This record gives sequence, structure tokens and C-alpha cells, in this order.
Amino acid sequence: MPEETYKKRLEQYGNKLTPQQKLYFQQEYDKQSRNPSTALILTLFLGGLGAHRFYLRQWGWGAAYVLFAWTFVPLLVAFVECFLIRGRTDRYNEQTAQQILDKMDIIFSEPGIAVGAGD
Repeated sequence: MPEETYKKRLEQYGNKLTPQQKLYFQQEYDKQSRNPSTALILTLFLGGLGAHRFYLRQWGWGAAYVLFAWTFVPLLVAFVECFLIRGRTDRYNEQTAQQILDKMDIIFSEPGIAVGAGD
């Protein structure tokens, strides 16, 4: 299956989603998505310690920032990331929505019918 954006997939579902499915998607998305403004504030004030990376669940990068914080290099990198954090947050949220839709395909599929059959 070609990589589709979650917005296209939601449009594809159209009115096929039940209110229960719409509610499930919205609740999961609200729990797992990240706010770009919060990410920017974390980058500005705690970027040298990698707080914005931990916020976006990038544990390895966050640990690297903490490990090298004494060199002040992460502080300089965080300054540059202030200009890139919105796009990074949007990509994270898009991936999250895609994962929720994939999970919904499994949870709400009819028993005995293969997901993606006939595409």
C-alpha cells in the first residue's frame, strides 16, 4: 500500500466510520499527539538538555543531548531546531494518526476478513 496521509485515509473512510470509531480515533489522537507550541517552548528553554526530543518520544536523541550537554553543542543545535520543530512535530502527529488508523483497521475489521484484501 502506498504511503497515504492520514487525512486522505480519513476522507476515504468518509461516512463509513461509526460515531464509536470517530470517538476512538479522536480520543487516541488527543492522547498521543504533541502540541507544536509546547515543543517550541521546550526547545527554547530546555533544548540544550533535549527536552523537546523527549517530548517527541525520541529517547535516543534526548539521551544524547543530556550526555553532551556539558559541551554546549546541544544548545547550539537546539537553537537551530527552534526553526524546524514545527515541521518535526507535524510529522510526528501525522505518524501517530497513521498508526491509530492502522490499529483501527485491525480492531474494527470484521472477523474472518483479511485487512487490505481486494485493494
